[in-house]
Amino acid sequence: MTHDPPSFRQKRSPDSNFVIVPFSKTYDEALTLLVEARDYLSAHRHQNRLNLRENGALAQFREEMRMTTRLIRTMAWLLSVRAVEAGEIDWADAVDSDDLMADIRVCIKDEQENCIMASSALLELMARAQALYMRAARMELQVAARYRTCNDPPEPQK
Repeated sequence: MTHDPPSFRQKRSPDSNFVIVPFSKTYDEALTLLVEARDYLSAHRHQNRLNLRENGALAQFREEMRMTTRLIRTMAWLLSVRAVEAGEIDWADAVDSDDLMADIRVCIKDEQENCIMASSALLELMARAQALYMRAARMELQVAARYRTCNDPPEPQK
């Protein structure tokens, strides 16, 4: 289902349907990446616990958790969009600017250079998760900006 995005000049309800991205493809990509990350981390769990005292192990652990946070936050956003498109919730329920900004502060950090023990497969997973998260965060920021614009009180007439 494709809808034209609301014009920035027109005051429209954010509840009107519009497509932010090819949603299905992004959702499928996020789910696939989440499963890949889960499988990788599960397969290497024992190895990671044995190496916690080595240099870079804690940095790698932090980045693994940041990767997981990025993926979970992305899935949460995409599920919210899916719920809006299905008419289950409206944009007011899907947009939470305070949580978004707190998550962005955590998720945009990139300390992969400190992960000296990380495998190339893990580094590639981390990079893909970050790219996906950044796309989803931009989409959410766009919706939050549109929602805020649509709900701003009118300026007083002079």
